[in-house]
Amino acid sequence: MVAQILTDDQQENLTRQQRRERERRYRKAAKRLEKLAAKTGIPVTFDNTTVTAYGNFGLLEAMKQVIGFDDMLRRHLTIRRHHNCTYSAAELIETMIDSVALGLLRFSHMEALKHDPGYQKLKGVDRVADERTMRGLLSQLNPEQVEQIRQVNEAVLDLKAGLDAPREVWLDFDDTVITVFGSQEGAEVGYNPRYHGRSSYKAKVAFISGTGELVHANLYGGKTASNGCFLEFLRETLGKLNPRKTVVKGIRIDRGFFDEKNFMYLEDNDLEYVCKAKLNSSMYKIIAYLNEQKDWQLLDDTYAAAEIRLPLPTWQRARRFIFIRERLKPKEEHGQLNLDLEIYEYQAIVTNMEDLTPEEVWHWYNKRCNIENRIDELKVGLGLDQKSQHEMLRNTAFMWLKILAYNLLNWFRLALLPKDAAHYEVSTIRRLILNVPGNIVGSGRYRHVRLAQNRWLEEVIMVIKTRFQEFIRRRAWLLAATG
Repeated sequence: MVAQILTDDQQENLTRQQRRERERRYRKAAKRLEKLAAKTGIPVTFDNTTVTAYGNFGLLEAMKQVIGFDDMLRRHLTIRRHHNCTYSAAELIETMIDSVALGLLRFSHMEALKHDPGYQKLKGVDRVADERTMRGLLSQLNPEQVEQIRQVNEAVLDLKAGLDAPREVWLDFDDTVITVFGSQEGAEVGYNPRYHGRSSYKAKVAFISGTGELVHANLYGGKTASNGCFLEFLRETLGKLNPRKTVVKGIRIDRGFFDEKNFMYLEDNDLEYVCKAKLNSSMYKIIAYLNEQKDWQLLDDTYAAAEIRLPLPTWQRARRFIFIRERLKPKEEHGQLNLDLEIYEYQAIVTNMEDLTPEEVWHWYNKRCNIENRIDELKVGLGLDQKSQHEMLRNTAFMWLKILAYNLLNWFRLALLPKDAAHYEVSTIRRLILNVPGNIVGSGRYRHVRLAQNRWLEEVIMVIKTRFQEFIRRRAWLLAATG
């Protein structure tokens, strides 16, 4: 063996005694290394039928069972499959939703559930479809059936609203660029801040402020501006909420939606709004006027606010504008700070709210920034930006499965997690709570999950179990009340 790792020249320079000495040292070193490796490189067998990589998925599955999620799928979906197909459309869609919820965002990754016996024990099935079967289902969907998946999302949100008290909500709207790779139907080369010149989709989204439910979403070509098709999207969003359970008070939108047509629609429908205004030449004229009048109210050492009511040159109506002035730090000139020169940065907000001060309007608008975190969560945690299907309809269908997974996980964290964990993003919930390896042992009423010791997780599971009992009671009262 030693001779095999020496060159010919090296071997010629060694005497027979030296070669024998090296052989002896080699055998001694190999024996020592094998002994070290044996401590952890233990034999492996493939006969465990209880292990799972998702030891606490059963908690999410239990919530789905209580809300009757499988019934929702079967009630809304009319997708017919061949009579000899092993899996129904509802079963395949639920498997895809489970996969996304567990972080298996690509079809090839979904194969992991096929080889996870513990997951199958939790679900009460003896096998899981392969990714080719699930991918094939999406290719068969028509626009009507994609709309049915949207309706399942509405049913989930409606049931959540029914379990909660009737509420008055604000909606946050935004859009985001989704870059596509390769040739995909409906993708266009439009504004793309990261990949200049690449084809993309534009996804519009609408969230309920505070609780984060994703009410509506849609895909458009990459050339679609923020304000493009917005009124249609707004009407669709409002139509997806049950007004007996969820009353929309107003919306928050950024400067991309700054358009009088939007404001007039909201005013005519008695909806409040707060919108960031574009700082165009008309706005700077107003700022110059406010500076001349010295009509600023100091909020602190950095910020000041002012308000004025007027119509812009092309507008039909006058509206309330809130201006915020930020004092910037002095800049260096020739290596010295110029303390005499005051530099300001401005922002403007238009609103029809009358019961808040300028400072309160500003702070209320700033709460909208959480929608950026929600969008990042959808992209990073649910793979919203992964568009692997070549047809736009299939991409839309897959997007709605991800939205359903998001809303189920969002409901799970709001209803069941401890308060200090209820703000965790989806990826954190998976890492710390759901995707914990374990064994599903026992049978019948004695079935349970065995996990490694983890005091923090043990306390979290105890809280979830306690809160889940209250969740069951509320669900049972709702079922009793509806007959």
